Amino acid sequence: MHRRQRVKGFGWRARVVAFCLILALTPGCQFSAAQIYIPLAYGLTGLCIALLMSPTPLAGIVGFVAGVLLGAAVYNNSLKRQLSASSGNGPPSDLR
Repeated sequence: MHRRQRVKGFGWRARVVAFCLILALTPGCQFSAAQIYIPLAYGLTGLCIALLMSPTPLAGIVGFVAGVLLGAAVYNNSLKRQLSASSGNGPPSDLR
């Protein structure tokens, strides 16, 4: 019988390089608390509603993911409204 040789994934050197790249590129990202907390709050709300309707793990996962997606859309929409209001280039009907 032949032994199967295990194929190695990334070695420790590649992991160190990837970690260093992440650390080097992180300061270029602009994060705010709202980017995290708004989708997270919607996700937890979706999780609770889904578990009230059907108390299964799959329902919880689907409710959380749907809530996070909805929260990200809400955050993105509020961000667009802030950008259009600050630039002043859009028509007045967009500045509601």
